Amino acid sequence: MTTRIQSTQLRHRITIGFCADIGGRGFHLPNSIALRSDGRIYVMSRSSQVHPLGARIGMTDLKEEFYGEFGSRGTDDGQFIGPTDIAFDSKDRLYLADEQLNRITIYDADGNFISKWGTPGNEPGQISGPSGLAFDSNDTLYITDQWNHRVQKFTPDGNHLGGWGEPGNGPGQFNMPWGITVDNEDNVFIVDWRNDRVQKFSTDGEHLLTFGTHGQDEGRLDRPADVAVAPSGAIYVADWGNQRVQAFDPEGNFLQLLRGEATMTAWGQEYLDANADESQARQSYRPYIDVDAETPDEASARVEPYFWNPIGVETDTEERLYVADAARHRFQVYEPAK
Repeated sequence: MTTRIQSTQLRHRITIGFCADIGGRGFHLPNSIALRSDGRIYVMSRSSQVHPLGARIGMTDLKEEFYGEFGSRGTDDGQFIGPTDIAFDSKDRLYLADEQLNRITIYDADGNFISKWGTPGNEPGQISGPSGLAFDSNDTLYITDQWNHRVQKFTPDGNHLGGWGEPGNGPGQFNMPWGITVDNEDNVFIVDWRNDRVQKFSTDGEHLLTFGTHGQDEGRLDRPADVAVAPSGAIYVADWGNQRVQAFDPEGNFLQLLRGEATMTAWGQEYLDANADESQARQSYRPYIDVDAETPDEASARVEPYFWNPIGVETDTEERLYVADAARHRFQVYEPAK
């Protein structure tokens, strides 16, 4: 039996997206969201399609306007094979991490290729499976170097500045670190994927906090994929294995659980309006149904409003939370409840 989990501190505002597997208005397995300084939303589709336009970056806003897309699958300048994360620097240049090509690609705000850098390996300054990107207030770029089980710091142009971490499960150790963010005080938060936890550090790598342990109860995590910190200090974790997002206070205490409350998107409604047979078939649709499911993944696959593989989270200056809802090719937006 599944139950609808209501938002308390946050409430659902809007759902945006549509399945577009080889380009066009929509997304395909969106993994990461980045917000430009003017609020425009960039969504990275990792995609499973071999078509060049399966993987790309689409641009939209909270009014569901679509501003086009850029990037494609490949190895040429501006292309990517295994995109994992995107992030803006203070100049609105967009950075993309590619875990298969072991490189960082830089675009301008319109999606034009600027440059790329990165050398595969395990020596200082080399990377092996870059999975997360985050800038601090000085435009220092932090990269989670997943297969080297460490975090590295670079200038925006790729000059190595240092880093920390090693394999293990102690403070400052990692087992496939994935998502990363920096808060307003330049503290660095990293989701430690295989250790089912989040770690917090200073910019110099001093360990400040660890929270999370494996499990399905409130406050426990199962393969967390990303982390975001709101201006208020609230910490949001994409609890990927549990098919949910959890909120924590600045000390790592559990605050709220979000299971997903998606509504019909404008793009989806336009599709139904143009396809009478499918529109008629949807008349029998019930958003929340009783499901005899043994795992959160099974429930998410059958209950459309739920998150299904929530893999990326982002926040904005208005305390809104953006969740990349990968398997349903959309993102959900939450805002503070009033």
